[in-house]
Amino acid sequence: MAFSVPRWLVTSIAAAGVALGSIGLAPSANAQPSNEELGTVAREAMIAVFDKKDPSAIDRFFAAPFIQHDPNVADGLAGLKQYAEEIADSPAPKIKIHRTLVDGDFVLLHSSYEGLKGRATPVVAFDLFRLKDGKIVEHWGGQEAEAPPNSSGHTQVDGPTSVTDRDKTEQNRELVRAFKETVTVQLKFDQIGRFIEDGNYVQHASKIGDGVARMKSRVADVAKPSHVPVLNPRRYVADGNFVLALVEANAEGGPTANYDLFRVYNGKIVEHWDVLSPIPPRERWKNSNGPY
Repeated sequence: MAFSVPRWLVTSIAAAGVALGSIGLAPSANAQPSNEELGTVAREAMIAVFDKKDPSAIDRFFAAPFIQHDPNVADGLAGLKQYAEEIADSPAPKIKIHRTLVDGDFVLLHSSYEGLKGRATPVVAFDLFRLKDGKIVEHWGGQEAEAPPNSSGHTQVDGPTSVTDRDKTEQNRELVRAFKETVTVQLKFDQIGRFIEDGNYVQHASKIGDGVARMKSRVADVAKPSHVPVLNPRRYVADGNFVLALVEANAEGGPTANYDLFRVYNGKIVEHWDVLSPIPPRERWKNSNGPY
């Protein structure tokens, strides 16, 4: 038989510092996980799978129906469990999480992986998760091999990690969106000054050094003028001073899913990290959901 708990009792228990769950009272159905809680779920899930080699973590942290967008992993919880079992069979899998961004129901992790079966070198990765009711229900991901420091001495993962300026999240999202559309899609290089201050742009991409000139040269080389945009932004994830653009790229070297992470300071883009993840031929995809 159901019964109600008097409000005075709930208030007294809370004031005494006793957790409601410890006496069998269910939390409110309307309670939503905080940004910190969502980030913790994603981090703990990846640590359990990679560091602890625990395939059973899939049942604890993920929920059906689960949608997989990484073309190298089969769809659904079954595909995810199979992947976790392969990780557990790796010699010494390990993950180091460098950055965590939370944007509504989405959590982005910027990480390094090593000791993976079939990988001769460590990899740098972006993993984007969508959560529902505190569990992960969708995943996008991209990886590339770890490289030596670039010509300016920066690695693919070093630099600031703290999320700040959360009150400017939407302003910064729109700044990066406008930059990507204006400079990398429309190739209006004369407009770069609207978004980046020359002499104040730190580059972590492995093949490019600091500064506007090098960035402009790289974009011009990859996105040659054509009737069909070579770089097509598909999704933006923002949390304070960090904004990720997930870009569909169709350059001469073959299609890639580009994960471009920017740091914004005082209304200008000041830093950039990326992963250019090769997209295998369609016949080799292990799911049909697409990488975007």
